[in-house]
Amino acid sequence: MAKCSQTAREFIQNAFGPAVAVQCSPDAEQVCQKNNLSFVEMVRPFCKLTTEAHVRDPTNQVHVIHNLRIIMSEMDTQQPVPAMARKMLNDAVSNTQPQTVEGSRADFITVGEYNLQLNSSTPWFEAYRDTFLQVLPLSDHEYLRHLVACVCVVSSKHTDPMAEFTRLSQQQHELQHTSQAKYPKWFTPNTYKYYVLIHDVAEGDDSRAEEVFKGMKSSYGQNGCHLLKVNSRPLSSAKENSAGGPETMTGNLPDPWSQFLNKKDVEHDSPDSGQSGHSTENTDTFPDKVTETEPDQGVTVTPPPETNSVHDPPAEASSEEEQKEPEAEVISHPLEQSDDEPELSRSRAETEDSYNANSTDTMNQLNEAARRKGNVPHGLYLTLSDHDRLRIFAHEFAVRGLLPHIERTIRLLNEQLASRKGLHRSFFSATKKWFGGSKQAEKGSGVQTNNGGGIYSEASAEVQLRKLGDLCFLVQMYDLAYTSYHTAKRDYTNDHAWMHAAGSLEMAALSVFMQGSPQRQYPSHYMDSAIQMYNQTCKNPQFATRTTLLSTEILKSMSLLGDAAMQFIKMTSEDSDLRSALLLEQAAHCFTSMKMPMVRKYAFHMILAGHRFSKAGQRKHALRSYSQAMQIYKGKSWTLAEDHINFTIGRQSFNLKQLENAVSAFRHLLINESKQTPNQQTAFLREYLFVFKHWLTTSVNEGTMVPGTLPQLPLPYIRSADTRVLLCQESQFPTTTGSRTRATSVSLEQPLDRPTLQKWIELEDLAVRVANDGSLPASYRPTVQCLGKCSNNSHRPVCVVGETLTVEVVFSNPLRIPLVLSDLLLIWRFVPIKYMGPGGEDKQHDMITNENIEPGKMSLAGEVLHTQVIKEFVLAAQETKPAQLILVPQQTGELRILGVAYSLGGGSSQHQHVSTSGIAGLHTPPPSPQTQPPSVVTQQPMLSPSPTVTPPGTSPLTSSSNQLVPPTTGSPKPPAKKPSYISSVYVRGKQELEIQGPRLNSTKQERCSTIYGSDRRLDPIVAPPMPLLEVSFLNFPTALLCGEVQQTLVEFTNTGKCVLHRLRVASSNPEFFSFGITQPEEQRTSKYIYKTLPLDGDECGKALSAKMCNVTNVIDVPLPDGTLAPGATACLPMWVRGVSTSGVHEIDFLFYYESLDKSPKMSHRVLHHTAVVQTSNSLCIRAEAQRSRLAQVSAHQDDTNCLVINLGMENLNQIHDSNITEFTILQVSAASPVWTLTPISTQCNIDMRINGKESILMCFKAQKLKTPCAEDEVVFTNIVYNKEQIDSSVTPCSDFYFRSLYVAPPRPSPSDPSPALEQPPDEAKVAEDQSKAELEAATKVQLSLMVIWKAFVVDDTGSHVITGQHHLTLDHLDKPASSLAEPEPVVEQPPITFTKQEETAVDQGAGDENLSQLVKYTVNHPKESKHTFSTDRLCVVGVTLVVHNCSGCELYIQVETDPTSQNGALMLKSPVHQPAISYLNTFTWISGAALGFTLAAGETRQLTMEACFCRPGVYNLSNINIFAGRGAGKGADVQVNLEELALQRQNAPSLMVVSNSG
Repeated sequence: MAKCSQTAREFIQNAFGPAVAVQCSPDAEQVCQKNNLSFVEMVRPFCKLTTEAHVRDPTNQVHVIHNLRIIMSEMDTQQPVPAMARKMLNDAVSNTQPQTVEGSRADFITVGEYNLQLNSSTPWFEAYRDTFLQVLPLSDHEYLRHLVACVCVVSSKHTDPMAEFTRLSQQQHELQHTSQAKYPKWFTPNTYKYYVLIHDVAEGDDSRAEEVFKGMKSSYGQNGCHLLKVNSRPLSSAKENSAGGPETMTGNLPDPWSQFLNKKDVEHDSPDSGQSGHSTENTDTFPDKVTETEPDQGVTVTPPPETNSVHDPPAEASSEEEQKEPEAEVISHPLEQSDDEPELSRSRAETEDSYNANSTDTMNQLNEAARRKGNVPHGLYLTLSDHDRLRIFAHEFAVRGLLPHIERTIRLLNEQLASRKGLHRSFFSATKKWFGGSKQAEKGSGVQTNNGGGIYSEASAEVQLRKLGDLCFLVQMYDLAYTSYHTAKRDYTNDHAWMHAAGSLEMAALSVFMQGSPQRQYPSHYMDSAIQMYNQTCKNPQFATRTTLLSTEILKSMSLLGDAAMQFIKMTSEDSDLRSALLLEQAAHCFTSMKMPMVRKYAFHMILAGHRFSKAGQRKHALRSYSQAMQIYKGKSWTLAEDHINFTIGRQSFNLKQLENAVSAFRHLLINESKQTPNQQTAFLREYLFVFKHWLTTSVNEGTMVPGTLPQLPLPYIRSADTRVLLCQESQFPTTTGSRTRATSVSLEQPLDRPTLQKWIELEDLAVRVANDGSLPASYRPTVQCLGKCSNNSHRPVCVVGETLTVEVVFSNPLRIPLVLSDLLLIWRFVPIKYMGPGGEDKQHDMITNENIEPGKMSLAGEVLHTQVIKEFVLAAQETKPAQLILVPQQTGELRILGVAYSLGGGSSQHQHVSTSGIAGLHTPPPSPQTQPPSVVTQQPMLSPSPTVTPPGTSPLTSSSNQLVPPTTGSPKPPAKKPSYISSVYVRGKQELEIQGPRLNSTKQERCSTIYGSDRRLDPIVAPPMPLLEVSFLNFPTALLCGEVQQTLVEFTNTGKCVLHRLRVASSNPEFFSFGITQPEEQRTSKYIYKTLPLDGDECGKALSAKMCNVTNVIDVPLPDGTLAPGATACLPMWVRGVSTSGVHEIDFLFYYESLDKSPKMSHRVLHHTAVVQTSNSLCIRAEAQRSRLAQVSAHQDDTNCLVINLGMENLNQIHDSNITEFTILQVSAASPVWTLTPISTQCNIDMRINGKESILMCFKAQKLKTPCAEDEVVFTNIVYNKEQIDSSVTPCSDFYFRSLYVAPPRPSPSDPSPALEQPPDEAKVAEDQSKAELEAATKVQLSLMVIWKAFVVDDTGSHVITGQHHLTLDHLDKPASSLAEPEPVVEQPPITFTKQEETAVDQGAGDENLSQLVKYTVNHPKESKHTFSTDRLCVVGVTLVVHNCSGCELYIQVETDPTSQNGALMLKSPVHQPAISYLNTFTWISGAALGFTLAAGETRQLTMEACFCRPGVYNLSNINIFAGRGAGKGADVQVNLEELALQRQNAPSLMVVSNSG
């Protein structure tokens, strides 16, 4: 809370004191004027007693008086007229301004989420309060300010001082008793007179002064006169003739007069002295009200209501202005005076504001006297001894003269009232009771009524009682004073003398408070009643204001802040804006001083106070009030209130010439989220531009801003984080034109996310590794052609000289009106550098920039860097739109993009929904608008773009035409007025692009604090010329069947200035395309895709061999001579094949190339292209390889080493599809380094057709090659079902086969150790892996199938034939393979358990499927055996067991014929299904029941066994168990762990019939 410098008791004591008149002779006044003071001004600082005084009451009790203040004034002082009083009050407030220097006193309070900085004191309110008590007019209902005594002052230099004293005394007597003057007013008829002889010790005669003083004592008594000695010698004389010592050195003496003199007199020349209602500032330079007119009429302004009058503007004046233009006013205060003001209030305001014509002359004379007096120091020659003499004079006058006189008067008044008490209570009361008479009738002419109050004669008991109370109050006898007031107020109330009654209530309450007795409670309702009587009944707001000031101080001292605030608020009215403003401000401070501060009420009442300050002409205080309230409303979503505050702060700041604060306030009206109407926002924008213009002009004229510097503009918003930089030239042509498809490259139209960016970086890494023999260079950094918030911007990007550099800046318009940016361009700084080689640089010039406007440097800037200028860029209401700005560097060096420069103007809100298009043009050198000073706001003609719409697919910022496109459709319309988008007032400025880097989180310090990295996307390096590749695809398919093969042409063009070489293509789908090997000229010109060979007779096809091709992600492009010169074009064939799965697929191509001339800043360049291909279902092929179960020992073991291949094909095309009817199988080829293929189920050269939803099954036999091929070769075997054989060993058939075998390498993990840190391989580990590979060779197939087909397609262009091929790789036996990806099985989640499950050990070795097919075996026996069991009970049959080792290592074989033997437990470990053992019709092996032997790799062994039968029946002789496994050692020394042997897969049952022949 703002604290006062005085407590409530001190304030009341200083407000009321004995009033004394002073009469000075001219010679006495002359003596005082030597110190630039009058006698009253000289003694006023010493009129407050610093010692105790005593006075006796009528009962002879002594009362102690503390800090008695005597109020002295000139006897001829007149009460100021109302106009003069208002001027004095305005000056008192305006001359007391808040401290604005650093370190000023302020209170900081925290209430919830509010942190408020409030004024610790309000000295302007205290100055108003003191001045108000001085100018308050005297009234007959009280005697507190009536003169009690008169002091006559005569100089000792007077020729006859005694006679002068007599004259002055007679003059006072005549003025009091015979004069008709209204002022001054006297307390008693016999006024006490005190005589003072003033003596100048510097010039007067001391002996004569003493002699005169003796005569005065003999005439007026010892206590009725005083000799006052003062000094009037100059300081130099005091040094020469000093008799008083150091006290005459007045240079460092205190100045007790400064706080009592009018501050305006002292500070008349202060620059702050003109801020009151009579300020001479030019307020016509700023429009007070802004109106919206037609677009071609600009801005209409209304003169401000403030005038140069010295008093408050009448309330009806503002109402009249509001009546004149009710629709034109943009913003007004919620409490603006209405037009239907009551006539009574209006007449009272006119009465209070009226003054006579002489008041102006009086004020001018006072101002002139104040100017003359303010230039001369006051009290300059008065020493400390003089100060003591003045203090002694005041003490002796009060103690010896004034107080005894008051004591006698109190006793006299008390005796008079006591003598009349009996008569008052008996006779007059009875008369009034019986005869209905009244006190007024009894007193006759002594009582009259006037305006609800009474005028009593001086002899009436009520007047005597009131005088007694006032005298007692003045000398601090509060108990007796309260008794007098309390008695008098009953009489006044009965007489309906409301003015007297209100005064008695007021003083009775003050008396109780000043007593400070806990036995008597402070009657606050007395004050409320007094205020109500003064204000409503008596129509006297002046005394109501005084009562409010006194009452609120008491309430605040009692911590009744809510009641004090209510009294302040109730006293606000329309008759005085200044008083209402001050009281509302004090009420606001009361709300913040409560135990629970009410900050929002504080803010609301500060707003009301600021509004009333503004109406009173107190602009600084209005600005301060609104600024204080802004602390509460700021950022709390009170948008309308915040707009009103900012608007008022801007207005007041502009009127006070605080242009920077005004610009800031109006700026907040635009940048904050606003709920204003479009018309209101248009007005805000125009006022901001108007103030901004004045601020720029003033700053340049005052030298605070360098001419040519572009100021910061607040609109529109720039989303710096969304700024993107395109380092490559964006294609100006359509992506697809006819049969030609251009490489998409990187475009700003495509969103760039992190996965996409990472995909291109990985492809570039692969290409760089291939170009650098498998390793990445130390200086390598991925090429990011489009820099955004998803890219790594920690390093400076590199662009190429002569190529475009596009910067996309995203603008956002927060307003509901369109914004027009004209002459939009990038501002930059450039340092030309010539790069000599690796690490070599030659700095050619100093820094060049287009930010300044120096003509000499602008031409140089145009030569260094070509800058695009967008003539007009329109942002619709609340629209977010990017602008693409282009730079073309012409020299190598370092570039820094600083921001954007443009001219800001407001569009008309009537056309905010009109669609507009931007105009882009590349100008060299930069345009002329930047050559004009930005501090000048240009008034230009309206620019009216045609309301056309940009054609679809064309960017409004990259249009190649600089003219607006005329309408192409629609009927002609009559010419109409074109809408205007650019306001007549606009300002040239800039906005900087500052992008915050990513937050660092790698180290502990970075994680514990907030540290951001650097973002260098706007700091490119301009490198020397490089080749520039453009790629076009001719007849590139966009829709294919799965497996369909088509041929297209790729055209490579070098549009750069250097030779291109080492061209490569990196792709994540290398199986999709192939550039093939060198083809004969006849195949290139052939209309067929595949190369064909003639058939010899009925053979199915020849076996052809070809070199193995290692397919990687990076493919070399076979350019002629390996280079491409500048401007040259090369056209190469490329085959593409549809992906095996249907759907939409994106195929990524990254073209990597280098310059033949090495560049020091750029080692290579890349070009991106993404092809979108949609594939449809065609064929589905499935195959499975099985081993022949026949094992035999012969010279030719072809049947032993053969495989059976089952191939199934299904037509997945729908039957109702009319485009494709059937597929024809042209050829089935096998590619393997081990196997050849021959048909089994079908013959060659037959027609194989598959209709819709049909399938066929084919069976082939795969035999091992008789002659093994080389390690880097593969053999292609063709099964032809056509008239011609397709060469599957050449392009494109073999290319796509090799690409189908491609497996993407795993991505390196950051946790993987580097090659240099890898440990050497363990020999045991190597041996174990080798052994495992030898065992797996038993089931490994290494065979791939290729199915080549054709189909007839009928479409809009006619019928044509398409061909394709499917691939299928068989890796292991008995594992089906399919060309369609099998759906992943759904894995069911196990149930949730709350107990720990015991983990069971899993035998990994027993579950290996490969170990069950290490060998194959055959049981040879007769199909039937006849035996006579009657003669021979046992039938013995010979059986031959043939065992073949299918693995690549030596195996130990265990043959077990008895399942009940000790090795029978091995069967339980085998995962192979075992047939159920039947013990019916059993037989017994009588030889070879348990055999163990070793087999070499590929070896076949025959064993002879015998089976014994005891009865006829059908017996399964293949029910034997063969176990195989590796053994340690060789030959007879082999050591085998039987538990490690694996049960081999059993053959089908081999049945033999045993019959009885007898």
